[in-house]
Amino acid sequence: MPKNFFELTQRGQAKRLRELGLQALQHYDLQVERVRLITNDFNGIFRVDTRDGEKYLLRIALPTGGHNLANFRSEMEWLHALSQDTHLPVPAPLPTRAGSWVIEAAARGVPEARLCMVFSWVPGSSLSIQLTGDNVRKFGHLSAQLHLHAQNFKPSTIFEILRFDTLFPFPEPVLLFDEAYAPMFPPQRKEIFMQGLDRAQAALDRLKASGEKMRVLHGDLHHWNVHVYRGRLYPFDFEDLMWGWPVQDIATTLYYWAGREDIADLLQAFKIGYISAAPWPERYPGEINTFIALRGIGLANFILQDPNPDWQAEAPEFIARTEQMIQRLLGAAV
Repeated sequence: MPKNFFELTQRGQAKRLRELGLQALQHYDLQVERVRLITNDFNGIFRVDTRDGEKYLLRIALPTGGHNLANFRSEMEWLHALSQDTHLPVPAPLPTRAGSWVIEAAARGVPEARLCMVFSWVPGSSLSIQLTGDNVRKFGHLSAQLHLHAQNFKPSTIFEILRFDTLFPFPEPVLLFDEAYAPMFPPQRKEIFMQGLDRAQAALDRLKASGEKMRVLHGDLHHWNVHVYRGRLYPFDFEDLMWGWPVQDIATTLYYWAGREDIADLLQAFKIGYISAAPWPERYPGEINTFIALRGIGLANFILQDPNPDWQAEAPEFIARTEQMIQRLLGAAV
């Protein structure tokens, strides 16, 4: 009798997911030669090599990842539109022989069927290790181009993604101040988190009252989700698409630079690149900082419920760092 899937190591789980992926790949017009694991930290991501020398990326979605079939179909719809309407090197979705962009597959030893998608290959290496001024300017320009396309994008009637018009846009419970986590939130820290949430709610209210329509955002556009290849930037991992406003997307990008000593230089380079294609969207000083702080608060809430034991072990330190970040960005004090 096979071992319980959840008792396996990540590598053991990945071996079973690979079998599931092979079942999914039978629905595509591909002559598969080799399927290799890239990562199984969240979704199962595999490289697919074909006999004609082409490469593709196979994603096997985590069933508890907070996204449903409609969300994935919508992601594929925008990626297809971007690949058709622009010259941006996004991962283009590959349809099955039946014309579907998402396929459900199952395999022995995996406790549930999983949704699978195939994309064109993303070449290069991570932008995170190549944060030169030139690359960061290109990153800003790329961000603006995505926002410009989204401004005029006409989705289908079945388009369904998350909405960033609430403090916690992901479909997960808010556990930050539950009694079970009270030791991590002494009164002063809780008050600082609450101040951050109050500031963010006020910023959201101003956005909703501004009259600017929401548009599709990448939702997770940071330097680990961009590759650099021969001087060109390749964005990927569009899974967290959501309706929102450009300042929120930019805040997500900047969140991962917030603690760096060179943040001012990175921001300047990113902004120069952005305004070369579109107006800088921040309406008043501190607006983006507010959403950077909200990103940290949202991740703090996520880490409390993620079953990964490494994340659970890191939670107290992460929450303490988030408190410091809120104070630094918003001047919160009690």
